[in-house]
Order: sequence, then structure tokens, then C-alpha cells
Amino acid sequence: MMRIFRLLLAIALLLPISSALATTDGIYQLTESTSAAWDGTDANRLKTITSDYDFVYGDDEYLTYTLPWPSFTFYRQPYTQITVDTNGNIWFGAARSGRGFNLASAGFGPVIATWNDDLSSLYDGGVFIQHKTSPERVIVEWQTETYSDEGNGLLSSFTVTLYQDGKIRFGYGTFAAASATDAGSGISQDDGSHYLSVSTVIGSIPSLAGRYFYFNDVSQPLTFSLNIAFTGTGAGTITSTPTGIACNTNCSALFPAGEPITLTPQAAPYSLFSGWSNNNCTGTGNCLMTLDTDASITAAFTYDIAHQVRVDDGSSNYYPSIQSAYDAAAENGVIRLWATTYNESLSCSRPVTITLQGGYDSNYSTLIGEPVLNGALTVTDGTLILDGFSIR
Repeated sequence: MMRIFRLLLAIALLLPISSALATTDGIYQLTESTSAAWDGTDANRLKTITSDYDFVYGDDEYLTYTLPWPSFTFYRQPYTQITVDTNGNIWFGAARSGRGFNLASAGFGPVIATWNDDLSSLYDGGVFIQHKTSPERVIVEWQTETYSDEGNGLLSSFTVTLYQDGKIRFGYGTFAAASATDAGSGISQDDGSHYLSVSTVIGSIPSLAGRYFYFNDVSQPLTFSLNIAFTGTGAGTITSTPTGIACNTNCSALFPAGEPITLTPQAAPYSLFSGWSNNNCTGTGNCLMTLDTDASITAAFTYDIAHQVRVDDGSSNYYPSIQSAYDAAAENGVIRLWATTYNESLSCSRPVTITLQGGYDSNYSTLIGEPVLNGALTVTDGTLILDGFSIR
């Protein structure tokens, strides 16, 4: 990790763009996500610097950061380091700070210009770099004033996210600047031909608060990560169509942008699927979705305590505990139990004969194991017959 601070003004002739840009420059394509949300860093000047977290602040300062992967591909060239500056830029191949340059041909090498203006974090804010996982990404967050507003506390916030698979995301948070310009922001190979200007295609950067944009290589499908989390007292499996997700613990997979995805829950024995959360899906059925950004969804499975004991006395009533079933069972009743552990104590004090029988599958159709009473068993009256039952 190199921590470098140096003042170097990037002075370049501002040349007019000769033709309107499409959403592709032949190498990258630009798309907007309407469902993305803010994904920033810890943005703390007091946090300890590590290989996963670094920052710089000031006016025309910069910092070189070593990426956590073997390489990141930008304009089809691999890079192991990036240089971020306090003027809203990420440089590839050279360490510098730049501002107000011509995006198409700055003359300083490939660049990501998130907001190409004269910015300053001398009095407040900074540029913060943080490595995150699920999915693998490095986030660069600027909290900055414009140079004209320096010292007035008018902070604007925006991010660039570099994904291990080569995607790039621009995230524009809030803009508080009283005086702001935009010399042309986007990405550029610095060859005069291959560049994509968000400013030209979409609009001036200070007008884009709350909007998110992706750049991806046209030779690769744009993909997003779908993260599945599990919660609850039960267990189960989530599978996807198309294939990619098939897990019973937290997992993730990449899916092409815009492709319909169906997530199907399957509860494990003795469990119930109780619903989806943290996404647009609700209820207990399948979840249908498409991705235009990384997404997470939580699947909840609940242990089916209400059906873990059954009394076969002509009524086939279900009970949440052995004790409640015993208290309700008639003379010569049979209490059927799942092949699971019952964390309770059982007190038998009625003048009746009762049989405890197990352990059954969740449908009470097949004996598959042995129930375990994890607690005390006391018999003070009547008869208790244990059929395939153990006490721990």
C-alpha cells in the first residue's frame, strides 16, 4: 500500500465534443439502474488504515491504492492499482490529481471521472476507499465541497464501485454545492475515441442526485449478484430458475441483467417457509424478479413447533409439546413424536396408560429415527410406555 500526497494540477485544453455520444463507445456500454440504492464506505477519517480501507483529503491531493484482486480490467487492460484524487477521479497507470480536463483526451492515461470539477475536502469530508464482499467490490466515496464553496460545509457525496468482474458503478448521492460546474464526467481510455460521458448522455453531474449508472464491457453480458440470506428457527433450501442458486445457507450467484428469475423455497422436514423479506417479494410463494443492480433477499424458515407432537386417540390432534399432548391424551392414547429433540421436561401424574412412540418423519407416516427428551421425566401416577424414545 502506498500513501502518496502530491499537488499536480492537470491543465488541458478543453476541446468540444464533435458528435453526440451513444450509450456505447464500442468497448463499454452505459446503462442506468432504477432500483439501485446507496452503497458507500465507512467514510471515517479516524478509522485505522488497512489493506481494505484507506482515505485521503485536502485540495488536489491523491492516493494510490493496491486492489485486493490479481487485477481489475479497464478498457481491456489489467491493472493492480488505482490512483484516486480529491477532484472526483480515478486514474489508471499514473499517479496524479486532475481537474477540468477534456474527458476524451486528457493526456494522462485512462480515467474514471465521476465528477470532473475543481473539488476540495480540505476542511471537511475526504475520499474514502473500502473493499467489501458479497459481491467482491471496491468502493471509492467522495464527500467533498467545490473549491468555490471551500470551508462552507456544503458537502456533496458520490461513489464509484469497481467490481471484481469488471463492472463499474457510478452512484450519486446528495449535492449541496452552491457553485458547481462539470467539465465532462464519465470514463475514458484517453485515446480521443473511446469514452462515455455521463454528462453528455444523461446530464450535468450536480443534477443527478439519487441516480445510479453502470458501465460494462460490451463483450461480456452485464450481470448482477443476487445474495440469498437465511433466517428463522427452521431450515430449508432455495433454488433458482435459471440455475445458479441452490443452497440452504447464505449464498449468492450472478445473473444477467433483465433476465427473469424465479426463486423457489422448499422447507426442510419439520420446518415451514414463512416468507421473503428485504426485497419486493412477499408472501410464501415463489419469488419472481429481474435484476438491474445487485440485490439481496432473505428467506425465513420456521421450525413447525405446532405439529411436532400428535395424539392418536381418534382425533389426531397436534400439540407444541409432549407435556401438552400428555395432558390432553385419553386412556390408552398413543402420542406420536418426530425424530427430533424436545427441549422440555415431562411430568406424568394422571391415572392413565399412555404410549410415547417415535420418531416419525414430518408427515407421521414413517419411523426414521428416535425422539430425544432433553429434560427430566417424572412418573407419579399411571403407566407410561416408551416405544423408541430416549432421555438425555
